[in-house]
Amino acid sequence: MNDLNAKIESLNQWKGHEERVEEILTPLKVEGYHAVLDTGEPSVNEGEPAPPGIHWMLARSNTPHSQLGHDGHGRRGGFIPPINLPRRMWAGSDIEFIRPLVVGEKVVRRSNFDSAVHKQGRTGNLVFVKLRHDYSIREEICLCETQTLVFRESPKADDPKPELQPSPGEASWERSLVPDPVLLFRYSALTFNGHRIHYDRSYCIEEEGYPGLLVHGPLQATLLLDLCRRHKQGAPLRRFSFRAMSPVFDGEEIGICGIEDEGKGRLWIRGPAGEMA
Repeated sequence: MNDLNAKIESLNQWKGHEERVEEILTPLKVEGYHAVLDTGEPSVNEGEPAPPGIHWMLARSNTPHSQLGHDGHGRRGGFIPPINLPRRMWAGSDIEFIRPLVVGEKVVRRSNFDSAVHKQGRTGNLVFVKLRHDYSIREEICLCETQTLVFRESPKADDPKPELQPSPGEASWERSLVPDPVLLFRYSALTFNGHRIHYDRSYCIEEEGYPGLLVHGPLQATLLLDLCRRHKQGAPLRRFSFRAMSPVFDGEEIGICGIEDEGKGRLWIRGPAGEMA
């Protein structure tokens, strides 16, 4: 414990590490977004606002294949510090929408390492890493995201099963979806995400101890944003926060749910057992 805390102190010396990537937001990128989400919406033109959640498909880290780790992510020790825990997951994000990302414009992502915090979970050590991402057009910030990653130990046979949280109840807006391997592969391709838990079934089961392919956290978040966008009839989004409560696997039917609560949208993914995902 003390040794790990000492390592966390050294990891926090990464604070201020920055990554900068830019990309033109093309109509083709937006068409890919609509194709993967199966929205049925028409193509867009330059100068029009892009749909929410598309920033996860933009200005990705183009890590050379030779610099990837065993899990398909870039090796730790560059922008992400060298955390010695094998499993990595997206725990959640807080997003502020300031102005739209506009099709045809150059989008610049600047990311900074913010902090690393150690916690003791029911299954062992956890390290939570916070990253700050700013997306800008013409030197004006359009979107700010604080992303939380969690790193954890390998699974053990006697690990306690996670406690499932029940979903809030009846939804006013809802659609059902059964994520399949093709959906997960196409989303991984659009986001340039090499993490093997989303497409390599044998790796998921044999090495990370999962029963199937994991559905991406940002894919679930994008589905929720799209649901809200449709039912709020284009009203501008201001803030969006999400937290991963329990994993969702391919082949399981999920509910993409929402309700209007005091002028705000409350959104959640309902898992196959009725739990909050």
